[in-house]
Amino acid sequence: MKPIATLGPAYEERLAKAMEIVSHEQIEQIGETEWSVPSQSGFGRYRVRLEDGVYTCGCKDFEARAPEPCKHCLAVIQLAVPIPGPLPAPRKQYPQNWHAYDQGQTEEMRLVDVMLRDLVNSVPEIPRMQGIAGRPASPLCDQAYCAVLKVYSGMSGRRAHGVHLNVADRGLLAKVPSFMVASRFLNRPEMTPALRELLRLSAGPLAGLEEGGAISPDSTGVRTTQFGAWMGEKHGDKREHRWVKVHAIVGTKTHIVIDAIVDDSKSADCPQFEPLLRGALEAGFRPGTVPADKGYLSRDNYSLAASLGIEAFIPFKVNSVGQPKGSPAWRTAFPLFEAKREEWDANYHLRSNVESVFSAIKRKFGETIRSKNPVAQVNETYCKLIAYNLTVVVHEMFEHGIAPQFVKQNSAG
Repeated sequence: MKPIATLGPAYEERLAKAMEIVSHEQIEQIGETEWSVPSQSGFGRYRVRLEDGVYTCGCKDFEARAPEPCKHCLAVIQLAVPIPGPLPAPRKQYPQNWHAYDQGQTEEMRLVDVMLRDLVNSVPEIPRMQGIAGRPASPLCDQAYCAVLKVYSGMSGRRAHGVHLNVADRGLLAKVPSFMVASRFLNRPEMTPALRELLRLSAGPLAGLEEGGAISPDSTGVRTTQFGAWMGEKHGDKREHRWVKVHAIVGTKTHIVIDAIVDDSKSADCPQFEPLLRGALEAGFRPGTVPADKGYLSRDNYSLAASLGIEAFIPFKVNSVGQPKGSPAWRTAFPLFEAKREEWDANYHLRSNVESVFSAIKRKFGETIRSKNPVAQVNETYCKLIAYNLTVVVHEMFEHGIAPQFVKQNSAG
């Protein structure tokens, strides 16, 4: 067995503790691949298992370090027993520029207000219909500004009015509208395309950082505050929250949401591949690869990516065959998937960054949307994605020194 100390200095302290546990001769083998190891503090015992060549333990230290072994795993490994399987490799470490991160976090709120003002100025004004009585409405760009700020704050419309007063004091709003303006804006179906366009524009400043890299589509559910019908509850059916589904395409380097389609909870992933990929190109992104999970597998999607000069990495199913059926891209990808799996997986697993993005959005802005109206639920979700994108742009300002400009790109593809 390879000496554990050669795996790095981080193991030395745990190895010393493991050797102390072994010296007390209190480890019990309770199965062919299972051991009971005493706690070094003297209270309780932990169960160490060998599963698929990997040692696991029930202690909190292992949960924090997994897949690296804890001192209890190392104690079992040091015993003179025939244990099959290799020692787990040290967990890969990803560097973090903490100075840039700290600056981005501390300056975020102030800079988001300013950048959002610049972003929403592109919202076109809709002429007021003749014959409509009442005072002139606030400019649509101001309404959009208030709506996104309300969602960013996580407050109700009434409480978010204080946020609008604060930005007005800084000159970012010429006139503070009623606290109802944000909610009314979210309930307008004609604002959905405008919000989707704002989402693309908010991602635009990071297109250069993603040049030639990987962008990846995926979907997630966003919970509403509504439940199913009362009759289902009355007669014993499970009462569940209703959901909207977000189909998004994400830059795997910066974690920016490039484009998104918000639909009902039952919408399928595969048909969204083309509009999302074309939306990314229209936003000015020029990726080299597009990894996606099996939900996007089709010959049409492989052919589309190839026609746009992008290499797709979508895993094949167990019943997939290499017959192209009119798709040369499928015929090219299938043998690579079979013969060069390690290289193929390295490209495919970039798609795990999408899960990180969805997790970050829900941690920052909550897992639930407030709106009750289906139109408002869609628009509020777009506002949440826009707010998230602005926080990413703020971070990249300090990480890479970019000067964000929200400029509409020429259509491509």
